[in-house]
Amino acid sequence: MTQYQKTLGPLQGIAMTVTTFIGTGLMILPAMSVAQAGSFAFYAWLITATMIIPIAFIFALLGSKYPSAGGASHYIGRAFGSRYEKAVGWLFLSILLVGPAVAIKVAAAYLTIIFKTSDEWILAFSLLTLAGMLFFAIVGMQTSARFQTGIVIVMIGAILWLCYIGDILDSRQVIEAPLTTVEWQQTLYATGVIFWCFLGIEVMAHMGAEFKNPTRDFPIALLGGITIVILAYLSLVLLIAWHHTYGDEVTNSQSLALLVSKLMGETSSRFFAVGAYIIAFANVAIYILGFSRIVQSMAQQGALPKTFIRLNKNGAPEKAVLLVGLITLFSIVFSEVSGWKMSWFIEMTNGSFLLIYTLTCVAAFKLVNRAAQLLAIVALISCSFMVFFIGQSMLFAIIAFCLALSYEYLRSPKSPIKGSKLHVQ
Repeated sequence: MTQYQKTLGPLQGIAMTVTTFIGTGLMILPAMSVAQAGSFAFYAWLITATMIIPIAFIFALLGSKYPSAGGASHYIGRAFGSRYEKAVGWLFLSILLVGPAVAIKVAAAYLTIIFKTSDEWILAFSLLTLAGMLFFAIVGMQTSARFQTGIVIVMIGAILWLCYIGDILDSRQVIEAPLTTVEWQQTLYATGVIFWCFLGIEVMAHMGAEFKNPTRDFPIALLGGITIVILAYLSLVLLIAWHHTYGDEVTNSQSLALLVSKLMGETSSRFFAVGAYIIAFANVAIYILGFSRIVQSMAQQGALPKTFIRLNKNGAPEKAVLLVGLITLFSIVFSEVSGWKMSWFIEMTNGSFLLIYTLTCVAAFKLVNRAAQLLAIVALISCSFMVFFIGQSMLFAIIAFCLALSYEYLRSPKSPIKGSKLHVQ
C-alpha cells in the first residue's frame, strides 16, 4: 500500500492544527510578550496574527488545490520543477537535526516535575517521550487524530475555566494602545517573539492528502484551528498581565504554572505539569507525523530509497517514521553531549520554517489566480518583516537549501535543449 487513507474530517483537522501551534510555546510565549511589550502586548499579538493570516490563506489555497503529503515542497515543485521540490524536502528534513530535540527535552522536563526526579533524568525521559511519539505515528493518522481531538477539547476547557476564575472581563483593563514611536517600537519588537508560536503551518500542509474532502476540509481545518489558537493565546496574555505572573526568564518559563497556582492553589501545580506534558507531547507528535510524510513523498520522487514509500496496515509510512525517529534520536543525544544552547537550535529551526514559508509564497504567484496573487504579496511582506528579526539565524536554512539545490542539480540529468532534436523528413 502506497496511498494514504483519507480519514480526516474538518473537526479532526482543526484539532491537529491547534496542537501544531499550541505546544511548549503556550507555557512561555504569552509571558515573554507581556514582559517585552507590557500593556501593549495585546496589540502585539493582534499585529502578529494579522501578519500570519495571509500566509495561512496561501497554504489553505494551495493545500486545497494541490493536496499532497509533500506539502510545501510539492507546491514549490509544481511552480519551479522537481529539483526545487526535492531541495525543499531536504531543507525540511534538515530541521530534524535541530528542531524536535528542543521540544522533546522541554516535554521531558515536565516529567521530572511529575515524578519529582532530578534533571539528570531528562535524557532518559526524552528517549521515553520519543518512543511514545513514534508509536502514535505508526498506529496511524486516525488514532492520532482522535488523541489530538481529545487533547484540544480538554485544553480549551481548561483555558475557559481559567478565564472564568481569573476574571477575563476585568483583565481587559491592562490593554493599552501604542501611540508614541517608542511604544510602537516596543510593540513591534515583541512580534518577533510571538511569531514563533505560528511556525508550523507547513507541517499541516503534509496532511493534505489524508483529508476526506481536501478542497473543503483543509482550509476549514487550517483557518479554524488558527482562529482558536489566536483566541487561546490572547486570553492567556490578558490573564498573565492582569495577575502579574511574568517578569524575568525563570518567572516567564513558569508563568502558566504560577497563574494556575495563584488561581487554583499550590496543589494544582502537579496536575498542571501532567497537562503541560500532554500538550507538548501532542505538539511534537504532529511534527513527527509531518516529517514522516515528507520522507515518504521524497521516496516517491526518487530522492530517497523506495522502501520508504510503503504504508503499513494502519495507513502510516512505518519505515519513514523509524527514519525520522533515528535522526531525532541523534539530535537529542547530540544536543545533550555538545552542550549547545537550546536557543541556537530554536533560532535555526525558525529560520528554516521561515524560508519554506517565503518560497511557498513566491511559488503561489505561479499557482493561484490574480486575486490570490495580491494575497501572496501581503504574505511575502510578512515573511520579509520576520526575516529582519531572525537575521543571521537564517544562515543555517539558506546554507542547507543551497547545498540541497546544488546536490539535486549535480545528480539530476540535464534537460535536453529545446529544439535540439533533428527531424528527418
